[in-house]
Amino acid sequence: MSDTNLQKKKLLLSDCIRVIITYIILLLNIPDFVKIFLIMISDTLDCGVPVLLLDDWIDCKDTSVFYQQMDKITDTITYIMLLIYIINKNVFSSSMNKVLIGLFAFRLVGTSLFLAKNNHSYLFYFPNFFLEVCLALSIIFYLPTLKKYLIPILFGVFIYKLIQEYYLHVYKPSHNRKENFTE
Repeated sequence: MSDTNLQKKKLLLSDCIRVIITYIILLLNIPDFVKIFLIMISDTLDCGVPVLLLDDWIDCKDTSVFYQQMDKITDTITYIMLLIYIINKNVFSSSMNKVLIGLFAFRLVGTSLFLAKNNHSYLFYFPNFFLEVCLALSIIFYLPTLKKYLIPILFGVFIYKLIQEYYLHVYKPSHNRKENFTE
């Protein structure tokens, strides 16, 4: 088996584990904001944690097309699981659910374009507001005193995500290309 195939199998295994862990997290009897936070942390299971623990792990540099594609597919699967959970458990009102469905669909468009054209810019043009808005809303509804700050909190989330998405999908990939070009 070639080294590339072994790396792909490792990545597929870690992504499957991430999906299973997301399912288990959603079954836990803990506050919803903790579940969402744990799902966010589980995103490091494909590369972040294993790279620290294992010597011979996957090359997860942002330039790895296979890694980026698999990461976005796995993100989408875990977001679908979270969205189904939120709707089935009536975590939020139906109007909030519609907003979350819209945010999920918005990112899904960007993810689909990224997968079709392998262009990181689509992930910036269609930022992933879904997960962070879910987290913010679940914290706000868990701590009702924060409801009066709903708009400023969501505004802060949107600004934070735009900056993060720019860094991850515009600045960092173009910076990596410049570095690779000069070598």
